[in-house]
Amino acid sequence: MKVLFVCSGNICRSAMAAEYARRRLASSGLSHILVESAGTLGIEGERATPEAIEVLLDAGLDLGRHRSRGIATHDLRTADLVLVMTIDHLSELERRFPSGTAKRFLLRAFEEGPAPRDGALDLDDPIGEPIETYREVFAVIRTCVDQLVLHLKHAW
Repeated sequence: MKVLFVCSGNICRSAMAAEYARRRLASSGLSHILVESAGTLGIEGERATPEAIEVLLDAGLDLGRHRSRGIATHDLRTADLVLVMTIDHLSELERRFPSGTAKRFLLRAFEEGPAPRDGALDLDDPIGEPIETYREVFAVIRTCVDQLVLHLKHAW
């Protein structure tokens, strides 16, 4: 199984979500689930923002080796589950990759529990914001990923 996290640049939200998901899945006995991240803007080879690196380091996670990458058709063909940060990301994936077979959800669809819900909110991009905004975004990511792990334990 493969889970793909998608945001715009793949230097903040999706990178943080993927790194945290890897840890949570491993600690939950689901280390066989492959986790990747990508961005809709096609930015290749950039490091995560210093703020994202610092926030994850505070949580005991190393984002220092992360390099951004743009999303490709192959990603949508091989992913079983795609989690995006905004409704615009969902729309863009539908436009660019209409034949992708993966289930697609806003990440915040898992904010209230392990069953994805309709009407989820966007997770705003913290780029250019103070580190406290990154901490707030990561807190939402943690909640959502924790619930996602419960979903994956029971639904897959």
